[in-house]
Amino acid sequence: MNNTIYNKSIPQSILPIDDAFQGSNKFFSSEWWYFEAKLNNGYTAVFTPTIQLNSMVIFPCIELYKDGELIARVIKRYLFKNFQTFKNYPSVKLFDKKIIEFDYDSFNKKGEWAYNISTKIDDYEINLNFIGITKGWKMDLDKQIWIVALPKAKVTGDIVINGSKINANGIGYHDHNCGSGFSKIFDIVGWYWGKIMSKTLTLTWARFSKKSSNGEFLAVLNQDNQGYFNINPESIYFKLDNYIRNYGRKMPTSYTLKIDDVVNDIPIHVDVNMEVKNIHRRFKKLLIAPYWRYHVEAKGVLSLGSCKESINKTQIMEFFRTA
Repeated sequence: MNNTIYNKSIPQSILPIDDAFQGSNKFFSSEWWYFEAKLNNGYTAVFTPTIQLNSMVIFPCIELYKDGELIARVIKRYLFKNFQTFKNYPSVKLFDKKIIEFDYDSFNKKGEWAYNISTKIDDYEINLNFIGITKGWKMDLDKQIWIVALPKAKVTGDIVINGSKINANGIGYHDHNCGSGFSKIFDIVGWYWGKIMSKTLTLTWARFSKKSSNGEFLAVLNQDNQGYFNINPESIYFKLDNYIRNYGRKMPTSYTLKIDDVVNDIPIHVDVNMEVKNIHRRFKKLLIAPYWRYHVEAKGVLSLGSCKESINKTQIMEFFRTA
């Protein structure tokens, strides 16, 4: 398929040190971990602690959705001096309390990638365990490192909403982003990003628009308890349709993603349509970098060799522009 957006990066294998705090000697830099859990009771929980090194602060943020509708977004600001971490594996503490903890013993004994996430902000709390069921990978996107440690994970635990505890189990995702500088981050003027999960297959995809080039398109297909497959960007077709106005911006509400590729002599086929059900405009006061999170209804098919799986379920994707 003809596509004007391409990506020369290839996914690389990772170790726990890759998901640890990377830091930067650049004044304008940021780093964040992203944990997302789609739970069987209709709730979605997103936890994102972001570190801004220029202002020396860390911002933990909890966002909770019910059937795609935002029901809570709480965020706190702490000075960097209250943040503790380790260099060889992912661990984040605030005031000596663990908010992200990688189970290094499970990794050493079983090769298992498991995380405990625990944090409380005001009357909202998440206590979730993520256990990976896919192989993680990373990409170097021109000074911006994207570590997808858990393309797909089993999630158990609980969330607390206004003091009421709700048992939680479902499917999760976790990545980690490191930016080396403000100018490099904003060389990327926008992106679409999302995951499409069927029974045993997970497609992580992104379309980046850049000022310095035509942009980049990437997609990586994971199979549960197996490896990953890097998709040739020239085999990707991405169409936007059915535009509406949201906060003054013309935005598509229908997305078609198609892939026909052969990787390591194994045919890969994707044909999925995503219809937007709910839109959450994040950082409403940040006019220079609007950011939206969508809950979309995805329908179609993912196939890897003889494994062909239908999909008809809600997924999450995001859209970002610098202006």
